[in-house]
Amino acid sequence: MYDLHEIEKKYEEVGSECERYLSDYMSSVSPELCRSVISKGAMYNLRPYEVERAGYKKGRKLNKLPVNIKNTHVYHFDERGRVIFIEIYGQAENIVNKEFCFYGDGCLERIHFTSSGDLRNISVSIFDGDLVRRDLNWGMFGCSISDYVYSGSRLSRIRVQQKEHAESSFSEFDVVFEYCGEELESIINIFPNGYQEQRFP
Repeated sequence: MYDLHEIEKKYEEVGSECERYLSDYMSSVSPELCRSVISKGAMYNLRPYEVERAGYKKGRKLNKLPVNIKNTHVYHFDERGRVIFIEIYGQAENIVNKEFCFYGDGCLERIHFTSSGDLRNISVSIFDGDLVRRDLNWGMFGCSISDYVYSGSRLSRIRVQQKEHAESSFSEFDVVFEYCGEELESIINIFPNGYQEQRFP
């Protein structure tokens, strides 16, 4: 079972030798790549509603890289249809963030490098069957723990604890999901002081 301290140690290890790890990860995923999908904007949720939680609508599929390359995503899949590598373009074709996805026994580890080759963050999603139960994240500026609460198989709430590295304690808030029938209607961040922030739509 993963804990935040383990991910911190992994972050320090990979971050101390980014060039080597980046090369190793590319070598490990390259033989597994079977097909690719290009999209303008993020298109696939590897965690429940992560695109919508970030305040975006899902991107649209493209046939080729566009002239305006900014925020273009290229998703690379293995033979089992899983996303194993993502390229995210910045302002130009030579500005590309890279994210590697490694699937284990009941977990998904994601390792994200910036376009300059620095380690941005490592996150681990822990599954119970098909449902994400917990996310753990350690990044450049802070860390977080997110616990998922379901009503049956429908996600109803995420309880988030997060802090910047300079802070001594975690702050908390809830991400609340509302539905109309089977369709997601809204995502609202609710903070202990009563402040609410609508993230979707």
